[in-house]
Amino acid sequence: MTCKQLGGKCDQQLSAETWDQIVQVMTKHVIEKHPDVTKEMEEMHNEDPTNWAKEIKPRWDETSED
Repeated sequence: MTCKQLGGKCDQQLSAETWDQIVQVMTKHVIEKHPDVTKEMEEMHNEDPTNWAKEIKPRWDETSED
């Protein structure tokens, strides 16, 4: 999936074997490539840690079945 498909800003392809791994890959990517979004991402996680996953995990599940 791309950063954008995972809720990010760019079209860089990110990949992993599992959902937990893609979360780690995405987090690292955002911190390294989009530091301006890091604080926003942290605040969003603190407000509702499950919100991002509720939206994005179904997309991940669809692509991981291909």
